[in-house]
Amino acid sequence: MENPEPQSFLDQVRLGQTDWFRYFFGLILILFFWFVLGSVFVIVPMVWVMMDNNPESAINMQTGMLTGVDPLVNYIALNLSFGMLIVGVFITVRFVHGRPFRSIITPAKKFNWGRMAQGFAVWLLLVALASLVEYLLNPEIYTVVFNPTRFFVFAIVVLLLTPMQTTAEELLFRGYLLQASGHFGRNFWVLALVNGFLFMVPHLGNPELAAGAILLPLFYLSIGAFFAFITLRDNSAELAIGAHASNNLYSALFANYTNSALQTESIFLVTELNAVYALVSFWVMAVIFYLVLLRGRSQPALPSWSPVDDAT
Repeated sequence: MENPEPQSFLDQVRLGQTDWFRYFFGLILILFFWFVLGSVFVIVPMVWVMMDNNPESAINMQTGMLTGVDPLVNYIALNLSFGMLIVGVFITVRFVHGRPFRSIITPAKKFNWGRMAQGFAVWLLLVALASLVEYLLNPEIYTVVFNPTRFFVFAIVVLLLTPMQTTAEELLFRGYLLQASGHFGRNFWVLALVNGFLFMVPHLGNPELAAGAILLPLFYLSIGAFFAFITLRDNSAELAIGAHASNNLYSALFANYTNSALQTESIFLVTELNAVYALVSFWVMAVIFYLVLLRGRSQPALPSWSPVDDAT
């Protein structure tokens, strides 16, 4: 009789090849697809900028984005690079580790679209309420910049590409890296904090950090840690995938920040980023999100193996 497929999210790594060198090579392969092959989508418009006679066109060396050109070009270029990240994760999971791609999302037989929709809807409501509260407390930082012609063109691109970008990050951080870190321990809190730190690192170059050199990194760490914790608690990544997508879609379409890494044609423009409010409101949203979708839900089955097993 065949052994049943493991039902724990962390147990999924046992489906394939778990040699340390596979993780080493797999991570290099993922980063190659993301930053090297993905950079092609940024290099092409860069070449166009250098060939352009517009003296205002330039390359921001800090962010790698273009200035003096249509923000839509930047948005498409950066988000398409995340498509290569998905390809890199897929090839690594499927062929380097030899296990189903679905296993980095859920131990179930198929993806739970309903659970993803719940995460999307609840987080969208919470982030909208948090934005409303901020507006009531400090209305002068919100400016209406709605331009129907530009907005609807941008909205089509945002709705198509932003979920790809956020899903790519979830596949890497809450999927591949979170499960890999489970080889070293099974404490959900520790794994969540480690994952939050890993998620924070690539965001340290964001221009938003000018609003809070300490609080904004802590904000990104909190986001990564919370999404990792609900993934472990729910025994799948559908909630995190949905919540992450709604968070970025709201920012891109409804209330973007003046100094955001990605400028979009939103309805409102936030001229001042309050790092304290961003961090505190996120923690409040996280608690409510957990109570609404996870309180009373049975604890997932713990992995049937311990990290010691890998050393024997």
